[in-house]
Amino acid sequence: MKKWLDGFERVVDWLEIAITILIVGVIGLQIITRSIFNLPLDFPEEVACFSLIVMVFVGLPIVERYDSHLRVEFLEERLGPGAKKVFRIISRILILGCVAGVLAGEAQLFPQIKVLKTHAAGIPYAWLHTVMIVFSVLWGIFALLGLIRDIRKKV
Repeated sequence: MKKWLDGFERVVDWLEIAITILIVGVIGLQIITRSIFNLPLDFPEEVACFSLIVMVFVGLPIVERYDSHLRVEFLEERLGPGAKKVFRIISRILILGCVAGVLAGEAQLFPQIKVLKTHAAGIPYAWLHTVMIVFSVLWGIFALLGLIRDIRKKV
């Protein structure tokens, strides 16, 4: 299982690099065409925005796997071991609530947008929302595993 997860992480790393290059490339293209040729393009903003959303959702399972969330360490460091455990468990439950919220929203939204495309770039909304659903499920799996680990951890 660890080998599979490490392979998944390598794929995500390369995907994140490719998405970053795409964002920089389309925004750079927009700057060049607008500044030098006075020819603004319609699609770079849509591509960059969708790419950024994909980048966030693709990275969430890895962040959850390594428990690398940004935390209010100022508060957490002042807690005793028992309170720290409770704090982590509550955090995981809140994360699972966020995942459930995203998936519930997607369940309502997806049937309505599955045939729509963006105006300028023609990107299918179904593509973006499929990525959001798949990686939210993975995020939820890692959060659930983290919750189980936190509950089992001795104080």
